[in-house]
Order: sequence, then C-alpha cells, then structure tokens
Amino acid sequence: MTYWEAILTLHTHFRLSNKRAKTWQANNVAKYLYYVLAVFLYGYMAWIGTELARLTAMENLGGYRFIYALLPLLLFFDYIFRYTTDHRLLMYIRPYQLLPLPKHTYTDYLIIRQLVHIKNTYLLFLCVPFGIKTIVPELGALAMTGYTIGLYLLLLVNGQFFQLTQVLTARRLYYWLIPILVYLSIAATAFFFPSAQDYIHRCARIGNAMMKGDVWIYVMVILLLVLLILLNRKILYRHIYKELYATSQTTGSQNSLSLSFFERFNQIGEYLKLETWAILRNKRLRLVFILDTVSIALFCVLILINPENDPIETHSFLYYCFIIYGLAFLTRIMCYEGNYFECLLMQRHSIQTLLLAKYYFYSALLLIPLLIFLPAVILGKISMWEILAYTLFSAGVCYRILFQMAIYNKVTFSMNTTHTGKTSSSPHLHIIVTAVVILSALPIISLGTWWLKLPALSNTILSILGIIFIVTHRRWITGISRQMKEKQHEQLEGFKKSR
Repeated sequence: MTYWEAILTLHTHFRLSNKRAKTWQANNVAKYLYYVLAVFLYGYMAWIGTELARLTAMENLGGYRFIYALLPLLLFFDYIFRYTTDHRLLMYIRPYQLLPLPKHTYTDYLIIRQLVHIKNTYLLFLCVPFGIKTIVPELGALAMTGYTIGLYLLLLVNGQFFQLTQVLTARRLYYWLIPILVYLSIAATAFFFPSAQDYIHRCARIGNAMMKGDVWIYVMVILLLVLLILLNRKILYRHIYKELYATSQTTGSQNSLSLSFFERFNQIGEYLKLETWAILRNKRLRLVFILDTVSIALFCVLILINPENDPIETHSFLYYCFIIYGLAFLTRIMCYEGNYFECLLMQRHSIQTLLLAKYYFYSALLLIPLLIFLPAVILGKISMWEILAYTLFSAGVCYRILFQMAIYNKVTFSMNTTHTGKTSSSPHLHIIVTAVVILSALPIISLGTWWLKLPALSNTILSILGIIFIVTHRRWITGISRQMKEKQHEQLEGFKKSR
C-alpha cells in the first residue's frame, strides 16, 4: 500500500466508524438538533460580526482595522472553542500500527485531517460579515479576498498550535503553561502602546499588508504554519508510540483527581465530587459547560465595547447568562443518576443529600458569570445591584422550578456519551419548564426598567424573591425528595427501560 492509499484508507475507516457508532445510529433526533444548533451558532456569530461593524462605524475605532486589534482575543476564543469540538484521536490510530504502513502515515493523516476540517472556518462566520460591511465599501472585493485568506491562514496556524498543545497537555499538566504564556504574551503587546489608537493602527499594518497581497506577510505566516506542522508531526509520532506502550497504571496515576477539599462536607462532599467529575469526564457535559462559559464571556465583551447598550437586549442577555448553567444541566437532573438510582434508594436520605449537593454546586457556578461581569461593573456599563439581583433570583426561583424536573425525569443518560437525542420522558414538559424559567423574570424586569423607569424596584423584587427560596431551600428540596420517594417504583422502571 502506498503512502496516499494508506491516507485515503484511514480517512475512509474514520468516516465509517463515525457512521456506525451506536449514538449516531440510535439518535436521529440528536443529529438534526445538532445541525439546527450549528446553524443557530453560525447565525449568532454572523450577527456579532455585523454588530461589530456597526459599532466601528459609529465610533472612532478605526473602521475595518478594529478587527485586527481584536485578533489576539478572537484567536484565544478559537483555541478554547476547539476543545468543545476536537478530541484526541491517538487511541484510534493504535490498531493500525500493527500493519506494515509507511512510517509517518498516521501522523500525517491526523495533521491533514486537522488542516481540512471545517472547524478552521468557525471564526470566519464572524469576521467575514464584518469585512463585507466595512472592507468592501471602502477598499473593494480584492481587499476582502486578501483579508479572508490571511485570516484563514492564521486560523490554520492556530489549529496546528492547538493540536500540538492538546497532545502535550494530555501527558503533563505543566504543558498548559505553553498556551497560557503564548496568548498572554500576544495580549500583553497592547500595553506597550501609549494609546488604544496607536495599538489599532499598528495592528492595521499587518492587516493592510494581507489585504494588499504583500508577499512577505504571507511568507511569514506560511513559514510559521510549516514549522508548526513539522514540530507537530514529530511530537505526534513520538506520542503515538507512547500511547502504544503506556500502561493503564501510569495513566491512571497521572489523571487521577482526588478533590480532597470536598471531604470536609461529609456525604454532601462525596456528591459534590460526583458533580465535579461528571463535568470534567463526561464529553457532553464538558462541551456544554465550555460553550456556556464562552458565551457568557463573549456577551461581557460586547457590553464592554458597545458605547450605547440597548437596555432591553442588555437585561435579557444578562439574565440569560445567569440561568444558562441551570438550563443546560438541571433540566436533565437525575438522568445521569439513573445509572445507579437503585443504590440511592437503598440508603436513607441519599436522594435528599444528592439534591442538596446539586443545589450547592450549581449555586456556586453562578459565581462564574458574577466574576466575568465585574469588569463591566467597574467600568460603569452595568450596576452591581443588577448582577446580584439576577444571581439571587437564579439561585432561588429559577433553581426551584428546575429542581422540580427531578420528579418527572425518567430517562437514563449514558455516563460517557458525547451527545444524545433523549430529553426526558415528557419532552413537552421539558420545553414548558425551560420557557417558564426564561420568562419568569421578564415581567418583573419590564415593570421596573421599562414601564415605571425604576430599575432599583425590579432589582429589589428579584432579590427578595430569590432570597425567600434560597433561605427555604432545604424545605422545598425535602418536599421534592419525598415526592420522588413516593414515585420511586415508576421512576426506577423508567430508568431501567432507557438504559
């Protein structure tokens, strides 16, 4: 078998393995939902690009040059986003090492697969609409072509850097310093300029060179890409053979996570460990958590760079950022625990303790949006009272509504699934609860912010309602666990059937 025949054979086998996967064959609904969500995500990124173009037209931000000033931040988000869509494939290559294939076939296939994958174009859905509205009217279609090609080459470089660091960080924890130092160094260059305008104009020189088709800038980027490919090839080759001869004992000792901090909370601490391990080890939960966190950070950036924030959009998206973790995880509460629901029933008060641990865990996750929005509070874009009100309301009222789903969910989810088409035993109830949570705060926000022009009134009402349910959380969680105990046989039968 020749080199290219081996490459094509590997590609065929990988494509067929994806189609033959049980999750792909069984969950037709999930496939179509995935496509719908992908279209929604691309449309959302295109909307962000057009909004950025509108902002640069309104303010003195350098027009189309502003996108080059944002490149370090965009490339960092692209790097983080790749962790939600990319997975290590070295373990799938191991069986082919027993075959007499050319030496670097495996590594070259992984590199080629990464270079031609559609994930390298995700960021273009944001940058191209921005360029169409800012570059084409000013410089024409030819400059737009150079702009697109230059950005695509940078995304290829970013993809190779991601693949390189992904393999290294899987082996040693301290390799995480490489991406951290690289992106921090790129971002730190902005502090060496006397003003933001100087920084924007300096970044624009690189962009103008790409749009004009200057050979030197393309030679530098392509050279960097080639160097990363060669380095990636060498490291992949070395680690493929390490995967072959690595023992399970060594791997287990490196990847173990004790979370001994939670041991001081006794049985609740053990359930807190389970919640943490679920997000760290379950592919689907990890993907959802990263996407939600990136979405919150992106919205915070939009608030910071937008000089005139629309109050309706700001309050709606701000509220959604605080309930996004609950909507993502708590609407399917107890579905993963359905794998060991019988064990929970055998111990007294175990379900109540589990629900308490879940409440404390997801209430603690609300600190993430709270901390992310602190820069916007410091710069005066939003008030501290607003984000505190949304935090209290989400931890109180919204979580009270979402925890009710623990009684009605009767479908077991696999502990290591990437995605699934199952939602619950009552999909309509799942949709209704989600809609109620999203709409629950809007009448209160409308009353004080838009009708009476008293935002403090809305924040006060939201906070009071949230505090009431937070203070009484043990009472209503006990009520939920009691109802689950009454319906335990019905739930147990549903969990067993769906395994």
